[in-house]
Amino acid sequence: MQDRHLSLELPPAWSVVTESDVKPPPPVPDLTAAVQRALNAPIGTPALKDLVGPKTRVALVMDDPGRPTPIKRLVPIILTALREAGARFEHVTGLFAVGAHEPMSPQAMEARAGSAVVSQIGCQSFHCRDENAFEYLGRTRRHTPVYLNRLAVEADLRILVGTIEPHPQASYGGGFKNLLPGLAGARTIGHNHLLMPSPDHYALIGTPPDKNPMRVDLEEAGRMIAGPTLIVNVILDLDLEPVAVVCGDPVLAHRAGVSVSRQTYGVEMPDRADVVLVSAYPMERDLRQAGKSILNVVGACRRRGVIVSFMACPHGLGGVSLPPFPVPLALTRGLVNLIGARAIARLAKHIPGPAPEERFMINLGLQLLRDYNVLIFSPNIKAGLKNRFRTFIFDDQNQLFERAGELAGTDRPEVAVFHHGGVSFPVVRHPDTPGAPPYVH
Repeated sequence: MQDRHLSLELPPAWSVVTESDVKPPPPVPDLTAAVQRALNAPIGTPALKDLVGPKTRVALVMDDPGRPTPIKRLVPIILTALREAGARFEHVTGLFAVGAHEPMSPQAMEARAGSAVVSQIGCQSFHCRDENAFEYLGRTRRHTPVYLNRLAVEADLRILVGTIEPHPQASYGGGFKNLLPGLAGARTIGHNHLLMPSPDHYALIGTPPDKNPMRVDLEEAGRMIAGPTLIVNVILDLDLEPVAVVCGDPVLAHRAGVSVSRQTYGVEMPDRADVVLVSAYPMERDLRQAGKSILNVVGACRRRGVIVSFMACPHGLGGVSLPPFPVPLALTRGLVNLIGARAIARLAKHIPGPAPEERFMINLGLQLLRDYNVLIFSPNIKAGLKNRFRTFIFDDQNQLFERAGELAGTDRPEVAVFHHGGVSFPVVRHPDTPGAPPYVH
């Protein structure tokens, strides 16, 4: 897996009916020129030179290391543009949008942004539970209490640097996500995340953002900040090279980037498959990141079908907490089917103890368990678990496919293969089972 290639020998009776064919546009030939053009002619906002001056306080918000954004390449270009527009670096603050993850150390911030950046501007990272770091702005129409980073709120201008990649909950990354969840308090993150998954809003990767309750809610929260906010977002190819740059209003410019991302990473298929094989590449740094590959393709799998994710995870679990003694899957599945999807969502919201992101993951995991059989192939993860979870985490292909065949419910399963499941998603022509993105044709 480390060399990006893994050969699979499928059982003879299995037939591949869909194989993803992702063909991104060519990389931009000159990233510096592309960013400069975008800043000079942003979508829906004045040009950068009209937004800054010597006294302008700028919050430069960068996403965290779990994202593929080429921060080291983008941010120096933006800083040069700020200086040429008249900004003074003592009034520019770099903020890292870590959301509910642990704050970044000075060493981690330098590794993410580069020594040239952290030596020119002050950089900070905050914990979502540090109440002193946030300002309360009110509630959204979906009742999310909006606590956002005080430095970002008080700045005269916010520049959000990120990537517009397909996202299993927010439809697509980028846009206002650098503020919520990126620079939001724990209560804000928890409420926004628990807007889904629900029986009506399950796997929303690739869906129109305006139809996504989580995305609409976080954009409403971002609009609560007075003054201009603009994004500098990129769309990446499979080698994580930028193929497009969009800049401007965090909603209008974001939608322009979404159109490129959707055309690039949407995979058409005639119907749902019995078995879906998905590689987590290129989002396979750890289990926290690679797990999104499973969510990305649930719309490709029939209900009670099998999803098999192949993930390298060179950094292991990535902070994901697994129970020391797993409850038998059959028993858990029986219980969640008995209580139903809506009761699962209520349980996740009210169970005492877990942090907001953990509540979200509990909800999501139980909803997934109710509808699908999920297996993982990852020698790196398997090696660190000391034989735990041996019924669904594998390092042997023969055992993996034997188990998948048992769960498929048919002797001749139809198979869909997603080679780049970390970023691609299905567009199903004839959906026939629950749990599908509502936008499918």
